[in-house]
Amino acid sequence: MHAHRTAAVFALLLAAAAAAIAQMPTPTPALDRRGKPLPFGVQPYFMPDFSLGSGPYKAVMSQERGLTEQVAYFPADLAKLGAKKMPIVVWGNGACIYAGNRFRGFLTEIASHGYLVIAGGPLQDKELEVGPQENPVPRQGGPGSAAAAPDPANPPGRVTTPMLKYAIDWALGQNKDSDSKFYDRLDAQHIVSMGQSCGGGLAVQLAVEDPRVTALGVWHSGAGLGQRGGAELALEKIRGPALIVTGTEKLDIAFASGRSTFERINHVPVFYAWRDGMQHIGTYGAANGGELGQIAWQWLDWVTRGDAGAGRMFKGAACGLCKDPAWHVQKKKIDGAS
Repeated sequence: MHAHRTAAVFALLLAAAAAAIAQMPTPTPALDRRGKPLPFGVQPYFMPDFSLGSGPYKAVMSQERGLTEQVAYFPADLAKLGAKKMPIVVWGNGACIYAGNRFRGFLTEIASHGYLVIAGGPLQDKELEVGPQENPVPRQGGPGSAAAAPDPANPPGRVTTPMLKYAIDWALGQNKDSDSKFYDRLDAQHIVSMGQSCGGGLAVQLAVEDPRVTALGVWHSGAGLGQRGGAELALEKIRGPALIVTGTEKLDIAFASGRSTFERINHVPVFYAWRDGMQHIGTYGAANGGELGQIAWQWLDWVTRGDAGAGRMFKGAACGLCKDPAWHVQKKKIDGAS
């Protein structure tokens, strides 16, 4: 009997060890396959269905049915949300890179706080989660596939505003579809357009053009970046609060664009901050998006859920970022008449 029990315990230990090994991240190299350095350094890789994020609802990423050119991020166990609705966040990648998993750490962190995030671009090579800035080669159709007429507004291999608009369409449709896992789980009254660098420019354009967008997040970017056509955007059409974050002037090529965008927005609440020593690449690829991941979900909780605790990072003369000597803050229409 004792030997039988010992064998059973040993078998359980082996099974537990095997499960642990299966969940261990696979390290990525310091250089990509072309010998180029990965700007976020050596990062672990997890399978898409591995739950990540520091929030109360560990999140996964997935290429959902009907989203062939986007990747969705959402809590792995939607039942844990209870009656809590998920605001919708659409994201444009830096370099307008056609890889919805490019900003995985940052976007999963947001989703883990109870959001549906949809990034432009399909699931691509895992290296693109931590490394190369270049757009991947566009995927070609199979043998015998008909060549589609080129669409100047939605060129292949690049994230565009039509792609982000479609993400909103899809999410709102899922919220009304009783067969969808997102049925009646989304907060359709709060739709946030966000992006970094080239994708940040797309986010501004989307906020100007789409009346469904209720808030705007501009990360290391500004109006006009990534935009097709030379017409200046009518920023007075932005309908909700805006967040603009950049690195320092000497290290962030989008510093001037971010500042000028802040100066041009005068009709809605806008929070503008730049950080000493921060480069254009930010902390997006660090675990949970690093410092920027924390700023992102707290700003979202403040502007979409009215969370006063989260708002303390941004509101008041002694706001969290205001007191941090590394951050330089300017605001309009947040702390009274301004």
